[in-house]
Amino acid sequence: RLSSGLRINSAKDDAAGQAIANRFTANIKGLTQASRNANDGISIAQTTEGALNEINNNLQRVRELAVQSANSTNSQSDLDSIQAEITQRLNEIDRVSGQTQFNGVKVLAQDNTLTIQVGANDGETIDIDLKQINSQTLGLDTLSVQDAYTPKGTAVTRDVTTYKNGGTTLTAPNAAAIDTALGTTGAAGTAAVKFKDGNYFVEVTGTTKDGLYEATVDAAGAVTMTANKATVTGASTVTENQIVDAVTPTPVDTVAAATALTNAGVTGATGNTSLVKMSFEDKNGKVTDAGYALKVGNDYYAADYDEKTGEIKAKTVNYTDATGATKTGAVKFGGANGKTEVVTTVDGNTYQASDVKGHNFQSGGALSEAVTTKTENPLAKIDAALAQVDALRSDLGAVQNRFNSAITNLGNTVNNLSEARSRIEDSDYATEVSNMSRAQ
Repeated sequence: RLSSGLRINSAKDDAAGQAIANRFTANIKGLTQASRNANDGISIAQTTEGALNEINNNLQRVRELAVQSANSTNSQSDLDSIQAEITQRLNEIDRVSGQTQFNGVKVLAQDNTLTIQVGANDGETIDIDLKQINSQTLGLDTLSVQDAYTPKGTAVTRDVTTYKNGGTTLTAPNAAAIDTALGTTGAAGTAAVKFKDGNYFVEVTGTTKDGLYEATVDAAGAVTMTANKATVTGASTVTENQIVDAVTPTPVDTVAAATALTNAGVTGATGNTSLVKMSFEDKNGKVTDAGYALKVGNDYYAADYDEKTGEIKAKTVNYTDATGATKTGAVKFGGANGKTEVVTTVDGNTYQASDVKGHNFQSGGALSEAVTTKTENPLAKIDAALAQVDALRSDLGAVQNRFNSAITNLGNTVNNLSEARSRIEDSDYATEVSNMSRAQ
């Protein structure tokens, strides 16, 4: 007993005392670990609260911008700039929500309850209720302060014309000459005088090299046609000073582009599509050009148009849907301001085209939907979001206080149990030395 410091070195020394002390030891170790668990609970709560504080800071800035946007002195471009920052702030809220984690547990990515063991026995726990906090759950994923631009589309045409001089249709270079120049067969062409000096154009049709080719008449009346660096001189002649008598513009060929739109899921594109020069007019009457678009009904789809060749390409993006299939979506002008490039996917949701391009909805997660209309009463919606964040922060603060209380109580219990165990297990040195002296 003197060498070990223990009164009970084996069960025969005190059978009942040994059993009691061992139960005390199990309790002490369990309560000590429970105290560490409670401290981990505080750390999780503090991590979550810190993330919520950053979300709150972003919401406060969004509210400030919303107040600024409500002023009628803002131009439409001012509102575009304000909306751009609001969108970035909301994206940051989503990033904080999706990426904040404690030891691998994402604390704001989904609704979750974490159970913290704060006692040495079953059922002695404290729960931390976590909530998913992002722009969608806050009701701000469609927040917009923008006014809608008015889309305008001016039909694009090419001059396929009848040129006359005194009522007589002009003669084009013969088809054989065109065939020789282009290295093809079956060409047909319509000659058109453009200037009084004899320059004109030949529109070639019915071949794989269709297009508009420039032709020149020299002083002797010989015709030279240049296209793709190919030159041919024919015997056809055009009298000098012949002028354009009539012009009949016709729409450009949109069949291929309409087919591309149909393949991308656009209903009613075939036979009902026209190419337009796109522009947008803001609330102050300022008009901004925006390239070309394919108009289908009242909708405008972004397009590329080669003015020289007349080739039209509908803008599309490829993505992977929730089933893993590769899909193609047509890029449309839309959004709250009416001029954002958006894509409606097979699930019926609308997203910004830049977000959808190459995105995998099966493995890459969800995207925030594109804002389609100006938000009514935006300040009330933001205040509701702030209240939601404040409620969760209050809960986290309260649970931290519970953990602190539990830790204090656990420490007190461990101290008392340790003293009780010591009275059973440990030697009384004074008594043991006296007994040893007496035995000698």
